[in-house]
Amino acid sequence: MQRNIYYKRGTILFTKTRCRPHLTMDWPELPGELIKRGYLEGNADELLMEIDTILFKVISEKTNELEFGLKRGILGYLIYILDRVSVQPKNAPEKVNSEIFTSLAVLLINRIHLMAEENRGNFTEPKEFNLFWDLPNYLYVLGEINRLNIMPNKTRQMIRNISPLLLSLIPQNLGNCLSLLYGMSKVAHEDWSAHTRLLQEKLNSASITSFRLANKSLYVENGLSGLILLDKQVGLEIDDWKGLFNDEKNVQLAMQHLEKSEYWRATEKNPENEMGFIYGITGIHYALLFLKQIKDPQHE
Repeated sequence: MQRNIYYKRGTILFTKTRCRPHLTMDWPELPGELIKRGYLEGNADELLMEIDTILFKVISEKTNELEFGLKRGILGYLIYILDRVSVQPKNAPEKVNSEIFTSLAVLLINRIHLMAEENRGNFTEPKEFNLFWDLPNYLYVLGEINRLNIMPNKTRQMIRNISPLLLSLIPQNLGNCLSLLYGMSKVAHEDWSAHTRLLQEKLNSASITSFRLANKSLYVENGLSGLILLDKQVGLEIDDWKGLFNDEKNVQLAMQHLEKSEYWRATEKNPENEMGFIYGITGIHYALLFLKQIKDPQHE
């Protein structure tokens, strides 16, 4: 069974397989954020009841079997749970729900800490740009835990433990460099500021051609669309971020890459198989909206 829930902006894709469900999200547009910004009306508990029920069951019964990562693992579940914590009212009678989600968050935080200590996350840089690289996504989660002030002592310990690896790492692929910059900026640890600046300087004058995207690489996961959306998010975190696509030449190069890509010819026979967000036209079109806003800001 596969179920897609589309909101006015962003996508949540929830897939239930015979083995276990897994959750994939468009990170800028979590359900709580959609409600806060007025794109989605209603009570989060009512709107997301079915997803919550399935996740409660999986987390309570299969936590020890889950992978580490974002796409099919604990990081993905935890991002969703943390978002639910952030929109829960503190007053009765909803306080019970808030306590349930916080307890689930604590359970998953302890689990990812243990898995990270056992080197079960894939923190080695992938050869090509990939948004599902575990290290930046782990940092994103640490930043959210820190923001919500859940288990602050544990969070500080996790940040200390990952620091030696981070401060010795300069990703070879510029897309992965951008991803790591975003993760580090979410945590915003003072001891990381010099390294964050180093990554930022490496990216400031980068041309899109230097990101070494393959001709067909348009997807959100590992292509041009992912770079566009990631660049947008970095701009929200770093005040003096110049923005890759604030450079008119990079916008032109991006449009050329899109127009000349063999992806379109390859999908002509079965376009219905390419409707997804992470791997398909929905995500590509969503990224194009950001390029359009940059070129024509009065139509934002």
